[in-house]
Amino acid sequence: WSDAFRLTLRSKPQPVLSVSPSWLNPGASVTLSCEGLEHQPAGWRFFWYKAVPDPSSSSYSIEMLPGSSNGQNYIVHRPTHTAGYACRAGRGEPMFYTDYSEVKFVWSADSHPAASLSVSPDRVQHVIDQPVTLKCSGNDIKWRVRRFTDTLSHVQCSNWGTMHGSSCTINRLWYHSGVYWCESESGEFSNAVNITVQDDDSAPLLLSPVHPVTEGDPVTLSCRDKKQQRLSNVFFYHNDKLLNHGSRGELNISAVSKSDEGFYKCQHSGKDSPRSWMSVRGHVGSENQLRTFRKCCLIIAQKVMMICSDPYNLEMLR
Repeated sequence: WSDAFRLTLRSKPQPVLSVSPSWLNPGASVTLSCEGLEHQPAGWRFFWYKAVPDPSSSSYSIEMLPGSSNGQNYIVHRPTHTAGYACRAGRGEPMFYTDYSEVKFVWSADSHPAASLSVSPDRVQHVIDQPVTLKCSGNDIKWRVRRFTDTLSHVQCSNWGTMHGSSCTINRLWYHSGVYWCESESGEFSNAVNITVQDDDSAPLLLSPVHPVTEGDPVTLSCRDKKQQRLSNVFFYHNDKLLNHGSRGELNISAVSKSDEGFYKCQHSGKDSPRSWMSVRGHVGSENQLRTFRKCCLIIAQKVMMICSDPYNLEMLR
């Protein structure tokens, strides 16, 4: 018999990718940071990747970005399109690699995206038993509807709905709260929208804008029941602060401003609607401002998630 020895198996470490900024202004650069290896031995080199849609499947492939470094940061100079990024690290000879980080998206949604995603019925909050149709409108490129939820990975319409041309219909909204967008086979992206499902038949729904609203425009939020009847004697909240008691079931903002951006919900008979985020963009007042980029802030199951910060597991990337 040989001497006994202890063998310890450890899984590969997985770094954490952060991006800054997570939404773009014209001409801005993006800094990627590969973190989470502070308690590992030193000597890591870092490698950086771009996620590319795979036309033959619902997953992504990855392409290595040029250059690697001994530091934890990588700068993408003046990106003009939405893109997903990932990192991993390696050390030693032969090279030992960590797992890939989860993908982080940087969204650059200008005032004229390659495609637009519309929702019918045109609202953020929906009930389980009402069909919802999402439609991609744009040029003649073939588009597909994608989504990310807080419980399921990033998948396309054929996995959870019915795709007809550039439209995706969901007949029953079980577990379908999430972020939805259109994506072309060539890697172009539309604006993104949030869908929140109210699974309590007796609780109210807040009707709020699906897309960002423009400063100075009037906005009306209303509190409805499952059958879309307007409720009376309701309370409206902005960032969990009581605004007013709406006897008519409506909250009217005559000229919306940046300070109106945030979470909204309504309350009726002691029950709350889900919270929805209303995004406010600057007023487009000149030709030079037509390319103003806007923040895409989306909420999944009452959690704020910048779409560019949504995690996409790289185990999907085959």
